[in-house]
Amino acid sequence: MIHKMIFRLAYRMKRPRVLRYYDEFQKTQWLPFEELQERQIEQLRKLITYVYKNIPYYTRVFNELGLKPSGISSIQDLEKLPILTKQTIKQNWQDFLPRTSKGLQYINSSTGGSTGEPLKYRMSVEDYERGVALLYRGWGYAGYKLGDKVAIIAGSSLIPTTRSEFYKKLQGLCLNSRHYSAFDMSEGNLFRYFNDINRWEPTFIRGYASSIYLFAKFIRDNNLKLNFQPTAIFTTSEKLFYNQRELIEHVFNARIFDNYGLNDGGVSTYECEAHCGMHIDMERSILEVVDEDGKQIINQHGRILATSLYNYGLPFIRYDTGDLGYITDGVCGCGRGYKLMEEIVGRAYEFLIDPLGRYIHGAAFYNDIMGEINNVNAIKGIQVIQKSRDKIMLDIVSTDTFDDSEVYRIREIVRKKFNGLDVEFKFVDKIERTVAGKYKFIINTIERNKT
Repeated sequence: MIHKMIFRLAYRMKRPRVLRYYDEFQKTQWLPFEELQERQIEQLRKLITYVYKNIPYYTRVFNELGLKPSGISSIQDLEKLPILTKQTIKQNWQDFLPRTSKGLQYINSSTGGSTGEPLKYRMSVEDYERGVALLYRGWGYAGYKLGDKVAIIAGSSLIPTTRSEFYKKLQGLCLNSRHYSAFDMSEGNLFRYFNDINRWEPTFIRGYASSIYLFAKFIRDNNLKLNFQPTAIFTTSEKLFYNQRELIEHVFNARIFDNYGLNDGGVSTYECEAHCGMHIDMERSILEVVDEDGKQIINQHGRILATSLYNYGLPFIRYDTGDLGYITDGVCGCGRGYKLMEEIVGRAYEFLIDPLGRYIHGAAFYNDIMGEINNVNAIKGIQVIQKSRDKIMLDIVSTDTFDDSEVYRIREIVRKKFNGLDVEFKFVDKIERTVAGKYKFIINTIERNKT
């Protein structure tokens, strides 16, 4: 109880609007979809009027298109505007800043840079605080209450790195959380993480999907005994594969509640207790899934675009997240009115390209390989690197039981299933992680060089 009081007191002193938004969002989650969308459209019109008057880039875009702010009066009208890329923001940085910042409170931030050069951007304080409130509301789908214990296994995108150790400890005390770095998950550190988490007994565990999977696998392989059972596991920031979900839920004897989101675009989705997809939040942003022509689609895989409705510090409108997803027209039985993101396919970089130019998703590649080799347990880590259409490199961390027969088998599987794609092997001591501590199963430099 004392931790819950400290948690609320800390927010009342530092960011009281987070608690206000949280209480508001607890109610809006039960509104009908039509009412939620009306609120989105009302805020979208305000944003469009603002950017036309105050953001030089958008003044120019509207004028070149012969558009007035009144021409964007629905979510479908967003199709009239061009898709925004990171490169466009970088090349026109000054033109994305408001003509006057008087009275505007904002936070300087940046993306984690896991798919290339990080993007520096500004985020309105209101936008940020809405995101925090939605995070806690989303955790609440799994039973989280403000101030519950949360152990976080992740890198810099979830764990601050620029503040002092004292500040981080104070923050952890106030928020009742403990952080464990995903950047160096060596055996020694994993033992240390396990011992500390086992003593602390958190109610929830959150982190990168690959990091929690690696931790769970470590617990299983070393026959370690947990002294507690978490209420739920929150995975985020990476594609969660089926085999990862299965192992994590088995080791911790708790269900996973997956999450997708990004602050630069302001979008977020959370899995609820029905586990039939992720609810797309509507109180902060608009999430579109579009085809190659930028047209909104449903029940099909497409590019995820984000429009942050409250970020007046540096407006993101139809921002290309670099991710691919699938919105279903189904309705969740939990009673919430949001549309469902049935699947986050992953970033474009998480695809391979075969010699015929066809895309191969990382999950399909992984499942086809791991499902057919004989000695799966001999592979402790694997990463696929593609620099040309006809060849990939497999970096493998293996045990002594991984032999030439498995090398031959993998090569033949890939050649037969993926149109003659050739494979080279490199045996390494560990798989390098990104600067944010994320694990990347596929590094596709062909796609990266195109952006």
